[in-house]
Amino acid sequence: MNTLTDTRPKAHFTPPAGWLNDPNGLVFFEGEYHLFYQYHPDSLVWGPMHWGHAVTRDLVNWEHLDIALWPDALGTCFSGSAVVDINNTSGLFPDKPGLVAIYTCHRDAPGFDRGYIEEQCIAYSHDNGRSWIKYAKNPVISTIGKSDFRDPKVFWHEASQHWIMSLAVSQEVHFYRSSNLLDWEFCSRFGEGHGAHTAHPWECPDLFQLQVEGTTEKRWVLLIGLGASEEAFGSFTQYFVGEFDGKNFINENQPETILLMDEGRDFYAAQSWSDAPEKQRLAIAWMSNWKYANQFPASSYRGSMSSARTLTLSQQRDGVRMKQQFSALTAPTNQLSSSVLINDTWCAETDTGARTGYAHLNLATGTSVELSFFDPASADLRVTLDESCYRFDILRASAQGEATFKGLFDHHYSCELPATGSLRLEWTTDQNSLEVLLGGGLMSITQLVTCSEAGAPLHIRRLEGECLLEEHAEALIA
Repeated sequence: MNTLTDTRPKAHFTPPAGWLNDPNGLVFFEGEYHLFYQYHPDSLVWGPMHWGHAVTRDLVNWEHLDIALWPDALGTCFSGSAVVDINNTSGLFPDKPGLVAIYTCHRDAPGFDRGYIEEQCIAYSHDNGRSWIKYAKNPVISTIGKSDFRDPKVFWHEASQHWIMSLAVSQEVHFYRSSNLLDWEFCSRFGEGHGAHTAHPWECPDLFQLQVEGTTEKRWVLLIGLGASEEAFGSFTQYFVGEFDGKNFINENQPETILLMDEGRDFYAAQSWSDAPEKQRLAIAWMSNWKYANQFPASSYRGSMSSARTLTLSQQRDGVRMKQQFSALTAPTNQLSSSVLINDTWCAETDTGARTGYAHLNLATGTSVELSFFDPASADLRVTLDESCYRFDILRASAQGEATFKGLFDHHYSCELPATGSLRLEWTTDQNSLEVLLGGGLMSITQLVTCSEAGAPLHIRRLEGECLLEEHAEALIA
């Protein structure tokens, strides 16, 4: 069996039909969060890329709009970003501010590097993104001789009074700057010898500044996706923390340090919204993995986005690290204030439905517990406290799909987090997905599941030792 029920997730974005992958052009403008995305409307597998388009006011309820960008003579429309040209730096908006999309055009070119050419183009909209005009002088950045030259993320850098573009080029990020979004100057490159590298090029960069919690200090964060690698884990998202002076990014960690934005296998091409209210840094990712994305059981559509996350920075023992919080989901209301000692198993009421919740677990050293968010008979996560460190075993086995898909999808991975007091878990379950934040958001685990149910109350099974459930709350997602 290679299909799942067509029941739509309650709180995660999906396309109206066809194929979806990377989020693109995330921008907030006149009360609307815009989500563009890599879209193949005519198939359930990856193909000629368009920019799908939807808007929301609450990051949960979405309105599908017409396709924004279509393939043309320059090629198909690969990933990119969007900005509000509030001061008309481009000269394209003489009457009022408008939206500019910056994207990669991709076309086959036999004999060129890896057999294709990628260049950077722009399009603009005078009507809140409802229609788009491609710039007559595209491309605005031509090929430099490398096929992998894509995914422009653009933002306004106030200190230098320039637009800054982060561009994925083979195994690096190249930085460009412009005063008008039309004419671009190369500034610097970053990546060689830093962080994780696989056989696949770097993709989907994003550069932004965040304040470190509890301080007046700020850092720059650079997100990078690593795609269809041959390694068993497949695609993933890493990040760097450092400084940016308008031209150069300086990594403040040792070059060999690898920081993962998510420890699960289904959080890729993460991007953040430009111009979000109250200067929040809100991000979203494609929930899938290039190892099996084209084979995930589907019928009328294939692909979904993660829930939106609020990103912050926190000073930890090993340096400044990212923290994530869920945004815009219904807050849990049925808090249990009394502590419960878990002797064998614990479970709340048994009604099903997409859910959000949190819990505080106090584990004695040497204690192991299994957490089930869907089927109590099958654990999704095993937590063990060893001395001063929590170890998380991430467990997954597909109940559906063909043998080839199951061989790529099923897994058992482990990761660790320093233990500081009780363990806080936050989670969201929905049709075919599980998202868990641990340690106050210092660790994220995002997983697809092949389950026809949208979630069940948290079920905890003690394997050994003592486990105290100090606090717990859950709520159905509206």
